[in-house]
Amino acid sequence: MKSNKIISKIKNVFKAKKPHLLIAGVDMKFITPAVKYLSEFYEIEVVDFTGNKEFIKSKELKELMKWADIVFCEWMLFHTEWFSNNVTKNQKLFIRAHKYELTVDFGFKINFDNVDGVICVNYFHMELFSNIFKIPREKMFYLGNLVETSQYSSRKDEGYRNNLAIVGYMPNYKGLMRGLEILNCLKKHDDNFKLYLMGKSYKDTHWARHEEQIEYFNGCEEFIEKNNLADSVINRGWVERSEMFSNIGYVLSVSDLESFHLSPTEGFAASTNALILNWHSSEYIYPEEIIFKNTDEMAKFILDTYKDDDKYNELVASLKSQCIENYGEERFVREFNRIMNSKTSSDTPAVNFKDFKSKYYNKNGNLDKDKLLEGFKNSFIAQSEDEIKDIISKNNGKITIFLSQDIENMQINNIYQKYRSDNVLIYSLHFYENLNEAYEFIEIANVAHRGHGKLN
Repeated sequence: MKSNKIISKIKNVFKAKKPHLLIAGVDMKFITPAVKYLSEFYEIEVVDFTGNKEFIKSKELKELMKWADIVFCEWMLFHTEWFSNNVTKNQKLFIRAHKYELTVDFGFKINFDNVDGVICVNYFHMELFSNIFKIPREKMFYLGNLVETSQYSSRKDEGYRNNLAIVGYMPNYKGLMRGLEILNCLKKHDDNFKLYLMGKSYKDTHWARHEEQIEYFNGCEEFIEKNNLADSVINRGWVERSEMFSNIGYVLSVSDLESFHLSPTEGFAASTNALILNWHSSEYIYPEEIIFKNTDEMAKFILDTYKDDDKYNELVASLKSQCIENYGEERFVREFNRIMNSKTSSDTPAVNFKDFKSKYYNKNGNLDKDKLLEGFKNSFIAQSEDEIKDIISKNNGKITIFLSQDIENMQINNIYQKYRSDNVLIYSLHFYENLNEAYEFIEIANVAHRGHGKLN
């Protein structure tokens, strides 16, 4: 017995200490839920600069920097410049970027020589961040948002399939008017349909000070009144996540633009269907069968499925399974740890889209794949994941793999996450054959965020 105690003490002595992880940022709603899962692997301190920018000058932050082994910046905003100039050679610095940052200048002030990686929640946006801020390819990572799949109940109230939901319906680019149009269309077939609005009213936020927002939401109220929808549009405000979708059959994502849009995946976790208007990059996150060109198609899909148990339940089961696999707690923590342990170089410059088009597009405006393979050293086009494995196994040194259009767009995020390394650079031909979409997205984002992002 005594020897067992000695062995136990020895094990404790040699037990590796957890790395010290400093999470610092603003608007921490996307990263805060992850802390309790990451704390199994890291000693964690969190600094929230929201409404407290002056803390960046504090002695407390300097002390935290002495303590930290890894710094994780949430959002690429004002604080990232300071951290990029204050990390030491013995520390790692990662920045997670979303969408808004593409339209402002903070990224130009960052010393990327001192940044180990930039993490994006969507392959599409990863390409844009690399291009605009000239971030080396080796430093670009993908990691989708965490969905706490275990926190959602699959319990459903009677009549739930007649109920739609928009979670977070302001500012105007979230597309409330489109949701109202879908509701109005559905009620012509079944008067029991309702639309639930979750989150703060625009009147309770800073958006109420902007004239274009007031005009837009006044227009929504007029539409409600004109079409007698007042009893069918319910403002629920803040709702406990575990019960958020208990009376909801369909979550609507009808925005002008998003980087990820968490609420549809939350719906999946709660055995709820979701419909996505085809905002730019949605195809990288969601399956084709729930992405629609317009609100008429969305309304038709609801009418085709809300009374069909087999159709509805089969799709829900598939979506929930994909959500757990791609965005659940276990996946998030595993990939987060892999990124934190990565070593990166700055060997490969960001792709300049204008140069790319001039070099590799033909006179008809199409991508010339032969020229592409000539222009990129040790490059290959892969038709499947098996081909990717084969290419990597047969080639030493640095290689470039272009994913062909045969690979489903929704798989590109996961393939990039799985196979990218300092020696394996991965690009999507779907993205580079449709560069016009990148330019369209930036135009829409600049309008939505009053910004001035510009692609190279």
